[in-house]
Amino acid sequence: MTGQPVRHTDDTNGQRVRAALAVWERHIHAFVALADDEPAPATGPLAGVSVGVKDNIDVIGLPTRNGSAACADAVPAAQDAPVVAALRNAGAWIAGKTTTTEFAFTDPTDCRNPYDTARSPGGSSSGSGAAVGAGIVDVALGTQTAGSLCRPAAYCGAVGLKPSFGLVSTQGVTPLAPSFDTVGIIARSVALAGACLAAATGQPHDQPRLPALRVRRILPLGAAPSDGALAALEDAELTLGGLTGMLSPADAMPVDDIVAHHRRVMNHEAHAAHPHLTEPDRLPMLKPRFREALLDGRRITPAEAAESRRALDRARSAFWDRHADTDVLLSLPVPDGAPLIDGTTGFQNWLTPWTVFGGPLLCLPWGADDLGRPRSVMLAARPGGDRMLLALGAALEALAPDLPRPRPRG
Repeated sequence: MTGQPVRHTDDTNGQRVRAALAVWERHIHAFVALADDEPAPATGPLAGVSVGVKDNIDVIGLPTRNGSAACADAVPAAQDAPVVAALRNAGAWIAGKTTTTEFAFTDPTDCRNPYDTARSPGGSSSGSGAAVGAGIVDVALGTQTAGSLCRPAAYCGAVGLKPSFGLVSTQGVTPLAPSFDTVGIIARSVALAGACLAAATGQPHDQPRLPALRVRRILPLGAAPSDGALAALEDAELTLGGLTGMLSPADAMPVDDIVAHHRRVMNHEAHAAHPHLTEPDRLPMLKPRFREALLDGRRITPAEAAESRRALDRARSAFWDRHADTDVLLSLPVPDGAPLIDGTTGFQNWLTPWTVFGGPLLCLPWGADDLGRPRSVMLAARPGGDRMLLALGAALEALAPDLPRPRPRG
């Protein structure tokens, strides 16, 4: 899982993806549509890289159905979303559309975790995490509004990069809550995630020299980490200490109030973005949790949503003020490995505050637990610290415990 971006010759890329699909797709259901075109000879920093795109992001010639029966009649997109176009222009081959939960909310799909098909891949970028974790594609685009990209990356043993809020265009992306919606990248390596971010933003991909960084471990409250997750965090902290030599005392982070205010804003904005879905002809088509979120959002007044936005602004400012003497925060994206299929997409409350805080997040595989599930640790920085975080992540990735590739069963 470590090292440089994966490179393949263009004439074998489609064959490689199809071969992996033949092995994996009947087990994990990571894709909802595949590209008809064959990879053409390409040049550029992403030449030979295969990409899956979450089915709430437009890909030319393929419908964007948002994981919803309410979008079954969607017509093929007339053009790529800018983020897709940027990767394509950099030489990447778009392999198809990956499974998403309905409108990137929390109703689970039939997608499964490649490490254990009895377990969830996480949501809402379920297919993106599963496709990269299984090795079907090198990269997949996802989105995060609460914890929808980092969670599947962590559960499926992949690198997950949620950039700073607003860094990557959300044009051509179906909104859930524009105050938080962020396009991110799930990849096989930090280097590949960084190359895709550079292509998507036009920023340089030259890795900056790693400066002396002040690192602090921080653990969200509201749930107890498993022994395996805590061991991963402690091991990563020791490893970071060897890299930076500057570890600050550990801290804790309350989450409950932030989660409550975030949910109020998210539901209000979801209804504002999709009021037609609460009409009598569409509402019965929706899955239970998204339907209830829209109905809740319809009840929330603009004044109540504005009050919650102000509360989140205060929490964001207070958090970064509290950690003004810290460059990078080390945390856990989830308190345990992937859960059994149980009607949920996994625990997201630890990630919601980080999304609210607006800075980049980088999830790194950190070996496996006693059940063979991927463990993951997460680096966070203040908004704008993406390149620095990627540089540190690449150095840490090189020292991470090995995570075996998953094997299909049956």
